[in-house]
Amino acid sequence: MLLEIIKRPFIVLWKIYFFIWFLISMILVYPIFLFLFGKKKRYRTAFKLKKIWSWFLSLITGVVLIRKGKENFPEPPYVVVSNHSSYFDIILIYPLVPHYFTIIGKAEIMKWPLFNIFFTKGMNIPVDRRSRTDGHKAYTRSVEELKKGNSMVLFPEGTIPDNVPNMRRFKNGAFKLAIEQQVPIVPVTFIKNYKRLENGGFLKAPASPGLAPAIIHPPIETKGMTEKDIVPLRDKIFDIIDNALPKQ
Repeated sequence: MLLEIIKRPFIVLWKIYFFIWFLISMILVYPIFLFLFGKKKRYRTAFKLKKIWSWFLSLITGVVLIRKGKENFPEPPYVVVSNHSSYFDIILIYPLVPHYFTIIGKAEIMKWPLFNIFFTKGMNIPVDRRSRTDGHKAYTRSVEELKKGNSMVLFPEGTIPDNVPNMRRFKNGAFKLAIEQQVPIVPVTFIKNYKRLENGGFLKAPASPGLAPAIIHPPIETKGMTEKDIVPLRDKIFDIIDNALPKQ
């Protein structure tokens, strides 16, 4: 208990440091993103800039991504499925995945200042999971991206769990998408992202610089699978990701 009290001021100071750099860097690149998102033909250039920005933000704040199994990424298109334990997941997924991708994020991101540009301008797909209509539109967009040869990134828990690193039950959408389009799924485990920036109160939630290891598991082929394989595939990938997490 005493140790936690001693650590708390340092956690708050690091969070302030992180958010200052987040704001400074986003303000600097925002006009460039605004220009690049003006036309779809510039999206890939915007994607490259997002990778650079993500690398810079993580390194300047002392968060070092460690990739294990990067050779497991197949040729696109594919669907990346990851656990979701921290806001850092969205930042680190860009330097983690080597190919162009579109990410599905919860609609609440649309309310985030500056960062919401990645979802308001059409590059990524926001979805209100409470709305069937919104979910259908997001699914249709995802199918279109895969048919173009672009990969997709999804966090099938839907939100950050309260008891990280333990995961919430996966939703079916990512697995239905991969099976219908017959593309492989690449499971990813972010092992310590919840320690870097955990969801919760500004004063209480853990946060710190440090290593952010990620395991890219071998891809799971879906060729020949049908709708009846959605749940078994979902459970199999849940276990793959979960088995690599530290047990609480």
